[in-house]
Amino acid sequence: MKIFTDVACLTEVSTLDLGIVPAGEVKQYEFYVKNPTKAYLRELKFYTSHNEIAILTAPKDLNPEQSGRLLVEWSPSVTLKEGLKTQLLINGKEIWQ
Repeated sequence: MKIFTDVACLTEVSTLDLGIVPAGEVKQYEFYVKNPTKAYLRELKFYTSHNEIAILTAPKDLNPEQSGRLLVEWSPSVTLKEGLKTQLLINGKEIWQ
């Protein structure tokens, strides 16, 4: 699975860079995930290790070479001077035909 910042899937990222958000505020971020394989990905679940980050929208299934929108929301309890970068974790099933 690859993560991109743009709908055309041209700008790939390895982590979700959520920048700086003041404590008590809420900010949403839009990313795109792409299945670069020939496998069918099913029952996908996206998450991070940070409990202040919510995955609002994510694809449940992705066919080979298909991409989908990922909407993430961050509601920090403290303001981080250097912002937050986090890994996106994904579980699911691969079906090869």
